[in-house]
Amino acid sequence: MAKSMFMAWSSPVDEASDAEFNAWYEGTHVPQVRAAIPAVTAVHRYRVADVPGVGAPPAHRYLAVWEMDTDDVAGAMAALGAASVDGRIEITPAMDLAVNPPVLHWFEAVGG
Repeated sequence: MAKSMFMAWSSPVDEASDAEFNAWYEGTHVPQVRAAIPAVTAVHRYRVADVPGVGAPPAHRYLAVWEMDTDDVAGAMAALGAASVDGRIEITPAMDLAVNPPVLHWFEAVGG
Protein backbone atom coordinates (compact mmCIF):
# COMPACT_ATOMS: atom_id res chain seq x y z
CA MET A 1 0.00 0.00 0.00
CA ALA A 2 1.20 3.51 -0.79
CA LYS A 3 2.33 5.58 2.20
CA SER A 4 0.68 8.66 0.73
CA MET A 5 -0.94 9.89 -2.45
CA PHE A 6 -2.38 12.89 -4.14
CA MET A 7 -5.33 13.15 -6.43
CA ALA A 8 -5.48 15.64 -9.27
CA TRP A 9 -8.72 16.57 -11.00
CA SER A 10 -8.41 18.34 -14.36
CA SER A 11 -10.08 18.89 -17.72
CA PRO A 12 -9.24 19.94 -21.25
CA VAL A 13 -10.43 23.39 -22.30
CA ASP A 14 -12.95 21.87 -24.70
CA GLU A 15 -13.89 18.65 -26.48
CA ALA A 16 -11.62 19.46 -29.44
CA SER A 17 -8.60 19.63 -27.07
CA ASP A 18 -9.24 16.24 -25.42
CA ALA A 19 -6.69 14.24 -27.47
CA GLU A 20 -4.02 16.93 -27.12
CA PHE A 21 -4.66 17.16 -23.37
CA ASN A 22 -4.32 13.38 -22.90
CA ALA A 23 -1.19 13.15 -25.06
CA TRP A 24 0.43 15.94 -23.01
CA TYR A 25 -0.65 14.38 -19.70
CA GLU A 26 0.78 10.94 -20.50
CA GLY A 27 3.81 12.01 -22.53
CA THR A 28 4.95 15.18 -20.74
CA HIS A 29 3.17 15.77 -17.45
CA VAL A 30 3.48 12.32 -15.87
CA PRO A 31 7.26 12.08 -16.55
CA GLN A 32 7.86 15.65 -15.32
CA VAL A 33 5.92 15.15 -12.08
CA ARG A 34 7.66 11.81 -11.48
CA ALA A 35 11.02 13.55 -11.94
CA ALA A 36 9.99 16.28 -9.47
CA ILE A 37 8.69 13.78 -6.89
CA PRO A 38 10.88 10.65 -7.02
CA ALA A 39 8.66 9.02 -4.35
CA VAL A 40 5.85 8.58 -6.93
CA THR A 41 5.52 4.84 -7.46
CA ALA A 42 2.40 4.67 -9.63
CA VAL A 43 0.00 6.90 -11.53
CA HIS A 44 -3.53 5.83 -12.40
CA ARG A 45 -5.75 8.01 -14.61
CA TYR A 46 -9.52 7.90 -14.91
CA ARG A 47 -12.13 9.58 -17.09
CA VAL A 48 -15.62 10.38 -15.79
CA ALA A 49 -17.96 7.56 -16.77
CA ASP A 50 -21.02 8.57 -18.77
CA VAL A 51 -23.72 6.74 -16.83
CA PRO A 52 -27.31 7.59 -17.83
CA GLY A 53 -29.60 8.72 -15.03
CA VAL A 54 -26.84 9.63 -12.58
CA GLY A 55 -27.28 13.36 -12.90
CA ALA A 56 -24.90 16.10 -13.89
CA PRO A 57 -21.28 15.04 -14.40
CA PRO A 58 -18.64 16.43 -12.05
CA ALA A 59 -16.86 19.66 -12.96
CA HIS A 60 -13.64 17.89 -13.96
CA ARG A 61 -13.44 15.25 -16.66
CA TYR A 62 -10.26 13.47 -15.50
CA LEU A 63 -8.78 12.21 -12.25
CA ALA A 64 -5.16 11.17 -11.72
CA VAL A 65 -4.22 9.20 -8.61
CA TRP A 66 -0.52 9.55 -7.78
CA GLU A 67 0.73 6.93 -5.28
CA MET A 68 3.86 7.74 -3.27
CA ASP A 69 6.28 5.78 -1.12
CA THR A 70 6.88 8.57 1.39
CA ASP A 71 5.39 9.86 4.62
CA ASP A 72 6.66 13.35 3.78
CA VAL A 73 3.58 14.79 2.10
CA ALA A 74 4.68 18.36 2.81
CA GLY A 75 8.03 17.65 1.14
CA ALA A 76 6.33 16.18 -1.93
CA MET A 77 4.04 19.20 -2.14
CA ALA A 78 7.03 21.53 -1.87
CA ALA A 79 8.95 19.60 -4.55
CA LEU A 80 6.01 19.83 -6.95
CA GLY A 81 5.59 23.54 -6.22
CA ALA A 82 9.29 24.22 -6.77
CA ALA A 83 9.27 22.31 -10.07
CA SER A 84 6.28 24.36 -11.21
CA VAL A 85 7.88 27.67 -10.25
CA ASP A 86 11.25 26.95 -11.87
CA GLY A 87 9.78 25.66 -15.16
CA ARG A 88 10.34 21.91 -14.80
CA ILE A 89 6.57 21.35 -15.04
CA GLU A 90 5.19 22.45 -18.41
CA ILE A 91 1.51 23.32 -18.79
CA THR A 92 -0.37 22.78 -22.02
CA PRO A 93 -2.83 25.31 -23.46
CA ALA A 94 -5.17 22.32 -23.87
CA MET A 95 -5.75 22.20 -20.08
CA ASP A 96 -8.59 24.27 -18.62
CA LEU A 97 -6.98 26.77 -16.25
CA ALA A 98 -9.75 29.38 -16.29
CA VAL A 99 -13.22 27.85 -15.96
CA ASN A 100 -12.29 24.56 -14.23
CA PRO A 101 -8.70 24.86 -13.01
CA PRO A 102 -7.03 21.69 -11.73
CA VAL A 103 -7.64 20.71 -8.10
CA LEU A 104 -5.14 18.71 -6.02
CA HIS A 105 -5.79 16.94 -2.72
CA TRP A 106 -3.04 15.24 -0.71
CA PHE A 107 -3.52 12.18 1.53
CA GLU A 108 -1.50 10.06 3.94
CA ALA A 109 -2.19 6.39 4.61
CA VAL A 110 -4.20 5.40 7.67
CA GLY A 111 -3.64 2.06 9.34
CA GLY A 112 -1.99 -0.90 7.72
